[in-house]
Order: sequence, then C-alpha cells, then structure tokens
Amino acid sequence: MKTKDRVEVAGATDPGCVRKNNEDNFAVEADLGLLVVADGMGGHNSGEVASDISCKTIVEQGRRMLGGEKLVIPEGGSPGLTPRARQLEFFVKSANEMIYEKGRAFPKDAGMGTTVVAAIVDSKSLTVAHVGDSRLYLWRRGELTLLTEDHSLVGEQVKRGQLTADQAARSPQQNILTRALGAEKDVRVDVADHPLIPGDVVLLATDGLSKMVVDADVAAVIAAEQEPQKIVDVLIAKSRAAGGVDNIAVVVARVPAAGAGGGGAVKNLVSRLFGS
Repeated sequence: MKTKDRVEVAGATDPGCVRKNNEDNFAVEADLGLLVVADGMGGHNSGEVASDISCKTIVEQGRRMLGGEKLVIPEGGSPGLTPRARQLEFFVKSANEMIYEKGRAFPKDAGMGTTVVAAIVDSKSLTVAHVGDSRLYLWRRGELTLLTEDHSLVGEQVKRGQLTADQAARSPQQNILTRALGAEKDVRVDVADHPLIPGDVVLLATDGLSKMVVDADVAAVIAAEQEPQKIVDVLIAKSRAAGGVDNIAVVVARVPAAGAGGGGAVKNLVSRLFGS
C-alpha cells in the first residue's frame, strides 16, 4: 500500500509462540498516512477489546479530520502543538475515553487497557503520539533511533539513571506500565513532530518485538530489505524464532528514495528536448 505521496506502508500482527489469544492490534490507513499499533491488557478477551477500540477509534477520527479540503482542528489540546499534532492527540484521547467508558459500562471489561503508538506520515514529516511501551523507531542511513519513551516502571528508572538499558531489558518489572489507555478518564499523551528525508523508514511495534529482537538486528533487517511488507514479515519471524513469548504487531513505512518513481522519466524527457 502507498500513501498519496508514495510512502509505502505495511503491517501485520501475530500471536507469537506462547499465547493463544492475540491482544495486539494494528491499523494502516494508507490514504491518510495514518498508522496505529496497540498492545491490549486485561482479563479474558478484554485486552483484545481495548486494543481493537483504540485502533478503530483513531482511524474513525482520522477519517473525519484528515484528508479533507478544510483543515479540521479539535478544540483544546496541549499548548504549543502543531495542528497535525493536536489532531493526533485528540484521536488518542478519544480512544482513551471510549475504552474507559466501556470498561465502566461492562463488568467483564473492567480494568482493561492498552498501549498505543500512532503516527501520521507523509514524505517530508512524521507526527507521533503514544501512551505506554509500544514504540516508534526511525531508521535513517543505517542507524536506528527510538523516538518514543516507554511509559513503564523500568523506563522511568532508566530515565532517572537508576537502571541501564540492558538492566531494564532483563528486569522482571518491565511489564509494569505507568501510563495506558483506559486506566483513567483522561490520559497524558506524548506527541511530537519529526522531519523525514528520502529513504527514511518508520517502524511502529509492540513490545513483542522489542523484547525479542535487539535494535541492532532490527536495523540490519531494515537495511537488508526494501519492501515494508518483507521487513514486517522478517521481524515477526525473528521474534518468533527468539521465543515469541508475547504477541507481536509491526507496522512499517518507507519514504521513497530521492529520484524514485518518476525521476528517470523526467531525465529522459529533458534529454529528448534538449539533446543532452
């Protein structure tokens, strides 16, 4: 799938090798450049319900506000955000409200929640919003950079210098979240804008990937594979090969390289016209 400005996108989810139920969800709306990954939690099937609500609500709000002739900006929102960041923050907060209210209305879903990382991508920029420990990475010219911070107990300890990243990866407390959708009526959403350049790759993933495959191996896969769907498939396979102890969801967007798709045709036209 490709966005209007030819960013190629793909995604998939897998239950892994241990759990029967898959509480991860993802959404890819190529025409809007909207990408979502969510990792649900809760008893029975409630985690799956929460992550599904998250993805569907964000997509529904995106369809209402993105891609039209008029710029639709929600009221309120955190100060200092760009219009697109305010939109994405609103989408995520709407998902939080839906999950929270459903958990209150249906006893079997009480206490359910989900992480979420959502992005709006075009060929020149990226806006990301997240809650929880699902992540967004940027791969650029062989280097993989984490653009989100885990909202987890060990994430906070790493931030304060109490744990190293390696210690956090081995900590038995790494599943304790400090923020999630559905836990409270309102939620604080981290939102940021980032520039993109030709050849960049954006990766969204749940912790079923990050706990199984080290960043260096993720970077190597992206460097080796051109097609986003192939990157997704290989990363999921690597997660399963490493044990697949958790559900896995991965979404990838690749910005076209400079001169790709049309650059050659333009050069040929110039050559014919001017004999160069």
